[in-house]
Amino acid sequence: MSDATDYLMAHAVQTTLEARRMPPSERKTKMRTIARIYHLLAKEGAYEFNISFLDDYRAVKAAEERLRSKTPF
Repeated sequence: MSDATDYLMAHAVQTTLEARRMPPSERKTKMRTIARIYHLLAKEGAYEFNISFLDDYRAVKAAEERLRSKTPF
């Protein structure tokens, strides 16, 4: 299960760094929120011995993809 938490933490870091490069906007706020959710999912996956957090991951990933495709840079 360590791989899943590492994967989620990498997404959190990547999304946070991307949001930091953005100018202040609503989109930046949403990207930071998505990064926080990835971080929480990584922590949940590390402490619990179940895979129920993967459903939450799929929902967050879909939201991130919708946000990215909405207005390209």
